Formats: sequence, C-alpha cells, structure tokens
Amino acid sequence: MSAPVTIHVVQAFVDIDGFPLAEEPIACQSAAQARAKAQMLKSTKLGVIAWSRTSPNPELGDWGPPVELARFGLIPDEFDEAGGVE
Repeated sequence: MSAPVTIHVVQAFVDIDGFPLAEEPIACQSAAQARAKAQMLKSTKLGVIAWSRTSPNPELGDWGPPVELARFGLIPDEFDEAGGVE
C-alpha cells in the first residue's frame, strides 16, 4: 500500500458563446500555490475554482471528496459539487 497523496488543482472557465467552458486543469504543488494561481486568474477568466483531494491509495482510485480552496466568478454546477471529477 502506498502513502496518501493529495492533489491540488485549479480549474478555470472561459465564456464561449454565452456558455462556461472549462480550460485545461492546472496541477499545483501545494494548496497555497493553487490559491495564488486562482487569485491571479480571476481577473481574466469567467470563473476559477481551486480544490484539493486526498487518496489513501491512489492506485485504486480511492479519492476523498474535493476540498474547496478558492472560488471566483461563475462556476458551473457540475464542478461546483465535485471538483469536476467523479
């Protein structure tokens, strides 16, 4: 069994013809870095959310629920509740 792993992700959204479109997620080294990146992007994006997830056993895909680190602007419902992953 491997050691627990925590991932930190920033997801930004842009407006395409009136609809929010997710850009490529940005992996960060720490929660602080994810918060800072979200803060930096908030003025140029429709919405930005930063979150973390921890897994006691990532090889099995056993991830805990997302923990929201920062949120700015419009976040689509499917990303709002589960960090865009499930």
